[in-house]
Amino acid sequence: MKKRIFIALLVWLPFYGMAQYLEVGPLGGLTYYVGDLNPKLHFNMSKPAFGAVIRYTFDARFTARANIISGKIAGDDLKTQAVSHRNLNFSSNVTELSLQGELHFFKYKTGSKRHWFTPYLFGGVGIMLFNPQTIINGEKVNLQELGTEGQFSAVYPDRQPYNLTQVCVPFGFGVKFGFWKRLCLTIEWGMRKTFTDYLDDCSQTYYLNHEVTNYSNVAAEASDPTHNHHFDDKRGEAQFKDWYNFTGLTLTYKVNFKQVTTCIDFEQKKYYH
Repeated sequence: MKKRIFIALLVWLPFYGMAQYLEVGPLGGLTYYVGDLNPKLHFNMSKPAFGAVIRYTFDARFTARANIISGKIAGDDLKTQAVSHRNLNFSSNVTELSLQGELHFFKYKTGSKRHWFTPYLFGGVGIMLFNPQTIINGEKVNLQELGTEGQFSAVYPDRQPYNLTQVCVPFGFGVKFGFWKRLCLTIEWGMRKTFTDYLDDCSQTYYLNHEVTNYSNVAAEASDPTHNHHFDDKRGEAQFKDWYNFTGLTLTYKVNFKQVTTCIDFEQKKYYH
């Protein structure tokens, strides 16, 4: 019996005096990509993004959240001039599911008149879905299916098609404002590190020789739009992985949990007010 009580206390004590509330709401903003077709320009070719967030407050300094974000990224050599005479371009829908933690610089509680504002840092891990596409002869094509760097050819038998589901690591910073009794507004900028160099379908080398290639083939046209490259010419920077960003706003509504004991409620009021 004593052992059970001891285990129960170990489980319960970390939550003693915690704020114990959820916040739920929508998010919206912009997404953009950084990679072979846009190596330097932040916010270049930004696209709208939308989603939702569920945030759980542990205490005045730390919260955890789950995000879902749906947006679009794009890149175009003609706009960035990242590499002359390559003329690649792409766009891709991106969906992200992630778990993140937020570390407040100051004490914060939604609904508090005293602790209503704080900058914060965030980081976590997620899964992202993407599918790079381009327009050829007036039609949208899925680039991964074409094997634009020889993934389906005999010349590079070891190159396999890249996976359209990838792990990502979101991190960044923001500011948080509490107003009214239950609303919280956040503004944040966050990069997403990925572990693929194919968000843009560009990474390694060309697999065709322009002197003998028939460019009436859609795959050949997508691989080398300028018709001026040889087999094994450099096409991308394989040593650098691609990134994408979400910058935007969230507006959440506070949902209180029922307090476990009046003692916990008393400690919370003393702590926050």
